[in-house]
Amino acid sequence: MITFLLLLGAMSVYGQGGHNHGHEHSCIHNNHQQRTASQVVASVIDDMEKDGDGTLSPTEVTDEFVTNYDKDDNGEVSEDEFVHQWHHRYHDVRPFAGYLFHHFDMNDDLKLTDKDVVAMQVFLDADGDGKVSIAEFQASMMSLYKNCVSSHGH
Repeated sequence: MITFLLLLGAMSVYGQGGHNHGHEHSCIHNNHQQRTASQVVASVIDDMEKDGDGTLSPTEVTDEFVTNYDKDDNGEVSEDEFVHQWHHRYHDVRPFAGYLFHHFDMNDDLKLTDKDVVAMQVFLDADGDGKVSIAEFQASMMSLYKNCVSSHGH
């Protein structure tokens, strides 16, 4: 857990965790429906956690972030697809959704695939038990939101 917290701390100090591909992405969080970060994260978890076991399996994460976001059915999610879908579903501003995309794109290839989900599972498994609990996912997401500046009225 300490390693995980240190990693998240390093991400906040050094920017976007190295996942920015030379592009600048806004880390200003604003939600068009004035939903708080906690409310958005709770919605994301509700959309992913289908079997009620308190963990997020690779299948659940893939179904949410790859299958549901892959609008052209090519087996991968582009930044444009992700940003459009995240904005549409959770109402966070598009630049913030791009910021999230680059955190989820674990291998920095500018697309989300099942390979990113596997890497994300390893990264998020803070206690090393081989599973990503709701609490582990929530802590990571809240860190991403809290490391951004809130902006209202834009």
